[in-house]
Order: sequence, then structure tokens, then C-alpha cells
Amino acid sequence: MNKQFESLLKFNLEDILKVAFQPIYSLEGEIKSYEALSRFYNEDNDVISTIKVIKFLEKLDIIHELDFLILKKVEKYLKNEKKIAINVSPITLLMDEFIEKITLLKCNLSNLEIELTERGNLNYEKLIIRINQLNKLGIKVAMDDFPMENSSLETLLKTKINKVKIDRSLLKDITCPLGKETYKGIISLLKIMRHEITIEGIETKEEFEFIKEIGVNFIQGYYIGKPILESELII
Repeated sequence: MNKQFESLLKFNLEDILKVAFQPIYSLEGEIKSYEALSRFYNEDNDVISTIKVIKFLEKLDIIHELDFLILKKVEKYLKNEKKIAINVSPITLLMDEFIEKITLLKCNLSNLEIELTERGNLNYEKLIIRINQLNKLGIKVAMDDFPMENSSLETLLKTKINKVKIDRSLLKDITCPLGKETYKGIISLLKIMRHEITIEGIETKEEFEFIKEIGVNFIQGYYIGKPILESELII
């Protein structure tokens, strides 16, 4: 086993986790919310791959521990005006304990947003019930990284997911006319389905101008706003 991941077994997650916050903007340039991002560091303060840590935690069947920890860390910021979005595993989302954790938060729950990334098979019946429960609490649910999985469209059709975040991978194709038209077609479809749309991963001026032209609800990416550490966050 990689020494970096051996350290995960030696330390509490809280000891190696730092949270960064990436701003999410309106097209007019106003910060509307922040996405909380996990950052991991070993005992030598070297960066550990977030993707590899998440896969490691999933393999050990303890990914919910990370999700609950992130929820705990952002709670104090949910008392302010800006919304905070957190990534939650489908496994965690469908746990009864998840709703219990949510209802115990001492904050304005309408400031919390849940970003759901598809990993593995989803139980649509349970997912619909859970999304309805969260909506009744004032919490919106977004599909993250659309359309990274084959069932993304099926999930949108079968559930009441409120928002969709378009993965950066689609932006790579806008350098050609066909890629641009395909991108516009996807956005048009989501607008017909009445989903709020966030474009993530904007890294160049060309991408920014293209997105402004087609029009969406929200945008995020290194070109317009890099993640900042918790110590730099002003809400």
C-alpha cells in the first residue's frame, strides 16, 4: 500500500483534511455561492490526491465519514447570506443518518446545497424520496459532473434534481463548430427541463465568452475565481 494512504489509517480524517472554497458566479460577475472542496495533506504537509483519497475511503466503505466531516466544517458558514455547496456520495445521501445530521444543523438550511456525483447504480425510488425530503427542508440538490455517467439523463428524468453542473470535459470540444453546437444542444435540453445550470471548469477567456453567449445561471472555474482556503473566506 502506498505510504500516503497508510497515513490515512494512522490519522483521523480531520487531521489531514483542509477545506477550500471555490466561488460560483452569476454571469454578471456576482458571487452567488461557494463550493466546498476537500484538500488532503500528509504529516509532511505534502498534497495527497483528493480523487485517490475518495476512492480509498469508498473501498473501505467509510466515505460517509468524509461527507459528515465536510458538513460539520461548513455549518458555521451556513448562518450567513451566501450558499455553500458540498459534494455528497450517493451512498451517504441514502443513509438515514444523513437526514438526521442535516436536521441537527444549527443554521439556515436553505443556504446548503447538495452536489451529487453518480458513482455506481442508483436506487431511483429511494433517491426520489430523499431529494423530496431535502427539498422540504429548503435544500436544493444538484447533479455534479454532468454527463460523466451513461445514466445521467435517466437520473434527471426520474428524479426531482433541482440543478445541473456541466463537467469541464465538454468544454474541451468547443474549439470546433460541431463541438459548440453539441454543447449548445445540451444546454438547450436542460433549459427545456427547467434545471438551473452551472458551468464548471472555465479556464480560458474563449470559454468564458462562449458561455456568456449561450447564457446559463451560474459559472465557476479558475479563469474567474480560484479556490481559496478557509482562512481567506469572507462571507
